[in-house]
Amino acid sequence: MSRLAQLAFVIKELGVRASEVLSDGDDGLEARVRIQKVVYFLKRLGFDIGYEFDLYYHGPYSSALADDYYLLAGRGDEEINGLATLCEGGKVCNGEMGRLINELNKWDTTALEVAATLADLLESPDFKGDLNGAIEHVKFLKPWIEDGNVEDALRLLRSLGILKA
Repeated sequence: MSRLAQLAFVIKELGVRASEVLSDGDDGLEARVRIQKVVYFLKRLGFDIGYEFDLYYHGPYSSALADDYYLLAGRGDEEINGLATLCEGGKVCNGEMGRLINELNKWDTTALEVAATLADLLESPDFKGDLNGAIEHVKFLKPWIEDGNVEDALRLLRSLGILKA
C-alpha cells in the first residue's frame, strides 16, 4: 500500500481536517505536530510507513512526512478520505494499526511531543538508557514543559512498552 494512502488513513483516524493542516494558526501547528508524533510512534512500534525522522524543536520530525501531509491537505478532505478507505480495503490500515492510532489520539499533543522526544533521545548514543539525563535534556530543549508533562510522557511511553515499568 502506498505511503500516501497510509498517511491519509492516519490523518483520517486522528480526525484532522485538511484545513487544519494548512492553517498558519495554533490549530495548524498542533495538527501537524500530532501527525508527526503519531507516525513516529507507529514506526517505533512496527508500522513503518516509510519516513525517516531527525530531532528538531518539536521532537522527532520528518520533512518528507511534512511534504506528504501538505500535499494531501492541498488535495482536500475528500481525497484524504478516499485514500484512507482504499488503504482500509487493502487490509494494511486496520486492526492493530488503527487501534494504536486511536490509543495515541487519546493523549494530548504535549504528551505526544515530550514522549517522542524522550523516546528518540533514549535511542541516541548520548542518552542510551539514561532516562534521567534524557529528561533533563528535554527540559533544556523545551523550557516551557512542566513536571506533569514529563510524567504524562513517561506514562505514555510505559503504556506503549517503550519504557519498562
